[in-house]
Amino acid sequence: MLGEIVWRGFSLLYGFVSWIAMVARAVIREGAFTKKMDEEEKRQLAAAQKRYWSLDQEPFPGFTHRFFRLRNGLKLHYVLNSNAGTSSAKNVAIFIHGFPDSFLLWRNILKSSSLESHILIAVDLPGYGGSDSFPRYGPNEVLEAMAEFILGMRTEHMKEGSKMVVASHDWGAIVSARLAAEASQLADRWVIASAIIPEHVLSNASTRFASAKQMLHTYLRRPLNIRLLKNALSTLVPIISQLGRSFYVFIFRLPYPFSTSFVTFGNYWFLKLLHNVAAGLLRPDGSWSRKLGSKETAEFLSMSAGPSVTQILEAEGEYPESVRKRAGDWGMSEKIRIYREHLLLNPWEKSLETVVELSEIPTSLRRSSSGAGFLDEGPAGALKAPATVVYGIEDRSFDKRLGLEGLGDYLVKGSQLLTIAGAGHWLPFEGVGSKVLEEVVDWAMGDENEPLSETLEAMKDVRFVVEK
Repeated sequence: MLGEIVWRGFSLLYGFVSWIAMVARAVIREGAFTKKMDEEEKRQLAAAQKRYWSLDQEPFPGFTHRFFRLRNGLKLHYVLNSNAGTSSAKNVAIFIHGFPDSFLLWRNILKSSSLESHILIAVDLPGYGGSDSFPRYGPNEVLEAMAEFILGMRTEHMKEGSKMVVASHDWGAIVSARLAAEASQLADRWVIASAIIPEHVLSNASTRFASAKQMLHTYLRRPLNIRLLKNALSTLVPIISQLGRSFYVFIFRLPYPFSTSFVTFGNYWFLKLLHNVAAGLLRPDGSWSRKLGSKETAEFLSMSAGPSVTQILEAEGEYPESVRKRAGDWGMSEKIRIYREHLLLNPWEKSLETVVELSEIPTSLRRSSSGAGFLDEGPAGALKAPATVVYGIEDRSFDKRLGLEGLGDYLVKGSQLLTIAGAGHWLPFEGVGSKVLEEVVDWAMGDENEPLSETLEAMKDVRFVVEK
């Protein structure tokens, strides 16, 4: 109880300090409050939203907009390629984005010629893009909805002998990691990019904290043993590092209106900051290599903002009403709720319908074996289906010591953990990152007869840390 009170107090204080520091940086260094979207930027954004979010046209060649209605009546928006209606289509891949994105995160990979013979589906998370807002964003809501969506896509598109692959990024990958641990029947392979496995990181942090606590306890009895004190502090460095990297999470969890004002002030300064990082414009020294042009800015903003009121009204009721209601702030106050409502670690109590549907997935459609037996379930949160975990070495979101150490214990036979030198967080956008993910999905959609390490052998930036 006392520990929880201390943690909440620290979270609140750290969040406010981070909020003040970031607002000061935006105002003093970049004059964010004086910046407004000029007419050219408005025109470019309107054109991009019309191109990608108008339901009567293709967001990109061969793809159409669709909606999936959940049992609770809410709707998820997704795009689907034209192969879905052909008998020649082979396997099925579902792509799940993260914060603050939408299906458009995957546009480079979805247009790949190497994947065009398969059924490709990119879905908007609840509260994002063209999908309905949810009353809550905990596991019972989000995991349940995404499991139901994948089950629906299996029913509609899977054939005898075909495969299901789920590729995911950021928060979409955290959702995928939980599904792979708790509903592994859903897919034959999970591709998890730029994200953590929640229970694994919690375990690493807890182990380090307990070890440091023991060393500090011993040090208090032997205060002359400075080496013991240094070792204790060294053990805590990855945890301190992760706290520094996660400053924005503490801001998002501040009381309203501090959290919501942060994601919208200064003409969406923080959102545009993320877009510049996603575009690969951040140098190692923290400076920017260049500024995004108005067309580039519009492309990124349309991905995060979703449809404008114009597209929503033109759709004549196809887009959910909640999408129109959140259009005023581009849905940012809704998006940050995924950080606030305990999706990361709270238990998921599956509905009876989901339990039954998972049990009814025909074994003939389960192409891959998890390699995990009833007596070998692994640690809490371990994935129960083959997974390919991909990290960019320059990803500033995670401390690699917490995210990678011991990760092999959470992966089953047929899984891999690989890192990409020089790559950052937004792998689906980056040149080498996008190519690696495309190759991984292409390999996963095939027979997997050749080891993935051999498939990616020519890519010198790729290093396999674990291959089981």
